[in-house]
Amino acid sequence: MQALNRFVVAFIFLLSGCATTKTPPTTAQAPVKQYAMHGQIAGLDAAQHIATIKHDEIPGFMGAMTMGYLVKDPAEFSKLVVGESFNGTVYVQGDDLWVGGIHKETPVKP
Repeated sequence: MQALNRFVVAFIFLLSGCATTKTPPTTAQAPVKQYAMHGQIAGLDAAQHIATIKHDEIPGFMGAMTMGYLVKDPAEFSKLVVGESFNGTVYVQGDDLWVGGIHKETPVKP
């Protein structure tokens, strides 16, 4: 009887080792998607490196709105000025999103 109990326990462990669960990719494994953005800097939070941006529709991603975006690059964040219009890129990786590649929009002279 003891041999049968050991066999059953061993068999259960064997089966549990064969079970696989599909886990969603972590943010680091998820591909980075990129979307072109045109907007205007509405506010800056230097402590958090968050730029509040009033942006046009971002085709394929979201409608026009005003919201805060992380700007990862400190040098890029330091160049932002409230009221300036710009073109840039929204990067999306899993649940993370941030803005980069920011280029000040140069006014067109008539």
